[in-house]
Order: sequence, then structure tokens, then C-alpha cells
Amino acid sequence: MKRKQKRKEEKSNSVFHPLSFIPLPSERGQAYIELVMVLPLFLIVIAALILFGRVLYVKIALDMTSYDACRAAVEALQPGDGVSQGMIAGQTTLRGFYLNPNGANISISPAGGWTRGTPVRCVAAYDLFVGDIPGLSDIAAGSGVPLQSTTWSRVELWRSDWR
Repeated sequence: MKRKQKRKEEKSNSVFHPLSFIPLPSERGQAYIELVMVLPLFLIVIAALILFGRVLYVKIALDMTSYDACRAAVEALQPGDGVSQGMIAGQTTLRGFYLNPNGANISISPAGGWTRGTPVRCVAAYDLFVGDIPGLSDIAAGSGVPLQSTTWSRVELWRSDWR
């Protein structure tokens, strides 16, 4: 008899009771308060990550653009072709990164004439639009984040003269 009574007690202790998971009245709004406290910080971190990713992507694109423009300019076979050849290469690189080449400013300027060994400076600048990132549209009013990359190179000494 005692054995049956013990088994009944064990069964009653292990049975799931649906009211055992109802929070106490004083704890009902705790989750909302925690959400209200943590959500703004979480959204700021996400916006910062989006901004950092965009800036890094455009900066890498500008570095490649200035390098490609400078490389194409110094490898031109005719002195008059350097600037136009460099501009075309820079715009093509920007298109490869899915950036609008019309929104960029690419400048190629030799420090003298287009003789062999002359240093050439190539600058690629771009204003990164950040108005669509939540929370930054108010802070970054205007054109956006200005980014720039500069590359120096020399007109090739070994280039051929096709005359």
C-alpha cells in the first residue's frame, strides 16, 4: 500500500502543470522594457556596420580606379593619348564596381610633359550617398561622405615609339 502511494506522489510531482509558466504580475512588462533599452543600441550598431561596409567598398573601388587610370595613362604610346586612355580605364573600373562613373571625379595630371620618366598624378574622388541608412540621413545632410584616392606613377621608360 505504501508503495502505491509513493508512486502516486512521484507521478503527481512529474506531471506538467500549465500554470507553472505564467509569469508573476510584477514581471509582465520586463521583456518590453529590455527591448526598449537594447533595440536602439542594436540599430545603431547595424547602421554603423552598413556605413563602414559601404565606405570600405567605395574606398577599395577608388583605389583601384586611381591605380588603373594611372597605369593606363603612363602606358600610352602617344603623348596625347595618356589622359583620355586613363580616363576611359578609370571609368571602366568604376563600372566594374557598379558605381556611377558620372558621379566620380577622375583627374590625371603629369608633372611636366609626357616625356619618359615624368611623374603622373591620378586622383579619383567620389561622394558616397548615405541618406538611405536609417539614423544617418539627419546626421550626414548634404552630398554624403567625400572619399578620395591618389596614385602616382611615372611615364614608362621602356614604352615604344611608333613613329
